[in-house]
Amino acid sequence: MFMDEKLSEFFKLFSNVLRLKILKILADHEQNVSSLVIATGYSQSNISQQLKMLKNADIISSHKHGKQIFYVLKDDHIRSIIALATTHLEEKL
Repeated sequence: MFMDEKLSEFFKLFSNVLRLKILKILADHEQNVSSLVIATGYSQSNISQQLKMLKNADIISSHKHGKQIFYVLKDDHIRSIIALATTHLEEKL
């Protein structure tokens, strides 16, 4: 049952529209918070809160370049999950 609970928690990360937007943007290339604010239209505080959640879930990582912190998907699995789910939904339309 432990794996089922972990899987459920994992999929909950995709249930928030802002987190999903962030993941889709990061699937294309790394971004800093300012770029994510512009791309999503959400506040810096909302973006930072969601980034913290994604980072704590070990889905994204960050690195510092000068004073800027850039975020990136940790691996290609997340990119694949988003692509597969998108394809699945498009086939249903």
